Amino acid sequence: MTGDASSEIIDRAPWARVDDVPWQRIVSPLAMILRGGVRHLQIWKCTASSERSCPETGSHCDKFHSGWFLPALCVPQERATALDELVVTSADGEHVAVRVRDTQDPRRASYLWALAEDVQRWRDLTDDGEGEPEDLPADDEPVTYTEEELDSSCRYGNQDRQYFSDPRPRRDMMSATGLHTFDTAPDHPYRAPRRPVQMRRLSTRERAVIADELGCPVWEIGPCALCAEPIHRYGRSSGLACVSCRATTLSR
Repeated sequence: MTGDASSEIIDRAPWARVDDVPWQRIVSPLAMILRGGVRHLQIWKCTASSERSCPETGSHCDKFHSGWFLPALCVPQERATALDELVVTSADGEHVAVRVRDTQDPRRASYLWALAEDVQRWRDLTDDGEGEPEDLPADDEPVTYTEEELDSSCRYGNQDRQYFSDPRPRRDMMSATGLHTFDTAPDHPYRAPRRPVQMRRLSTRERAVIADELGCPVWEIGPCALCAEPIHRYGRSSGLACVSCRATTLSR
């Protein structure tokens, strides 16, 4: 687990990224939502009316594509996974770790956590196994050392120009991973989201009643990140998950 999008552990092993928060937030009962490392399989037909542009042409190709997407980028949107939830579901086999090759660059591979049924379906579609770590070369060049005599002279202020070290690049990328294209439709290409995040539609009166019960303005009502029930989601002293989901998470 890391809070740094440029951390070297990303795509070197199964990983998860959370927000970089102080220790008070970590020990609080609020759920820590995973921002990266967990993805969902998406399969769609690439047409002019598709909500996604073609990953190959930028327009549409009338073929089928599949890929791994973050929950917020799924169509329809999937709900996010909490860190405590991943600990349990990875232990009982609901989430499994998988390594996906980049079809554009075979030297690159991404690690991700995904639902076991999505992983099995992806393997059936692509006929692609994870392979052994030796199958892929390392992302970085090997470190070599050439013995040279130590130069102890100070050159500070004598350089012709200043040199600055570049920041580490972001390793947690938001783009789709493991894209594949099919000429014909796979069996059962579509499925309803297993864990939808959309909050049920509320009338003006229902929203006002809920806001009165929670003691917050109506515009601060939003969905629980785990069960999509309406809660005090936005504004000061708000949380990402409802009391029931927090209690369930803590009981685990």
